[in-house]
Amino acid sequence: MKTMDINVNQLYLALWAVCAVGLGVHGQPLRQLPTQPACIELCLTAHEGCFECVKILSQERFSAPRKMSLPFHKAHPSLPDPETRLRHHHFLDRPPWVPGSANESHTPGDGKVMAEGKVHSNCPAMRARTGAPAITIKMPYSVRFHRSGLIEVDCHWVPGGRTHAVMIEHPVDSPWIRLPESHLQIFTVGDSRADVWIANSGIYVDDAEYMASPNANAGDKGGSFGNKWMVLPIPHKLKTRVDRGWRIEQGILSSFQRTSRNANIPLQLNFTAIDPTEAYIEILKGTPMMQYVAAVLPEISLKESAMPKPLEDYLVMLSEMHGGGDIRQLGGRDDGAFDVMRSYQLKENPGYVQPHIQKKKERAAKRGSATSKTDL
Repeated sequence: MKTMDINVNQLYLALWAVCAVGLGVHGQPLRQLPTQPACIELCLTAHEGCFECVKILSQERFSAPRKMSLPFHKAHPSLPDPETRLRHHHFLDRPPWVPGSANESHTPGDGKVMAEGKVHSNCPAMRARTGAPAITIKMPYSVRFHRSGLIEVDCHWVPGGRTHAVMIEHPVDSPWIRLPESHLQIFTVGDSRADVWIANSGIYVDDAEYMASPNANAGDKGGSFGNKWMVLPIPHKLKTRVDRGWRIEQGILSSFQRTSRNANIPLQLNFTAIDPTEAYIEILKGTPMMQYVAAVLPEISLKESAMPKPLEDYLVMLSEMHGGGDIRQLGGRDDGAFDVMRSYQLKENPGYVQPHIQKKKERAAKRGSATSKTDL
């Protein structure tokens, strides 16, 4: 046992991450650590550590801080702030296309929600995705991408306002645009059609704390496992007529240090998705665009094995609970099953207004500060 200069708090956090990863839903260990509790206890209490213990915690087990508070900077004070939470919505009692449904209207913060595209957000897993800690990035300005190749940006940070216009001639190889009186850029990488753009959000994130985690590699260009940032679209949001002409490309970022701390927006345009009479695709300032989700990704391999009998018995139990039978016994005589489950949603959603969800202003008044959640 060699004495090592180890920060006890950091080791405790690393140990907590190991325990969180190593325990299943019922507290059963997924894999035994080849260390004794006495060894861990010495590391935590007596500032003593052994090589094997530290090696496992720092190299074989991916880990990350339990909580992070990352600094960010803005290119201009008038840019919309990033946020770390989305407001989860329950769906309404009837979707708007069902006969008898009233005309639905919705504005953010009114206690109502759009039914279409929200149904899956009632699943616990979908609701957990909504609540996942993430950096939600909004469009920093209003922009119009024209079919003709014209790009117009409303530069709200310029005194008096200004619309900056650039004409893209097709084909074009990797155009790069810097907006006036700003460090904000819009560019493409190896694209000749100019329909895949990367736009600076004007938000610069310092993720040094996250990159200090074991196995994080800020310079891992194109790497797909370890401590990463998942580049994802806004969850549970169905495209409407206004925004169906664009979408967010998904990706994996090793670190914001690789992009000069820029929280970039990978934008894919699709003019075939809009009406032929519409001359441009417009995205308004403040539109929630995408999320950066911190994720620790292990290397994964799969191998097929026979279904365990307890799992098979459980699936049969579900079938019988809903009026079906045991397919192992019925064989070709099995006709499936149908059941109507009584959902709490109908009790909590008698109409369009959801009284159990406080309005945005009411929540802010109770807390004494503005909400930190993006209301879609």
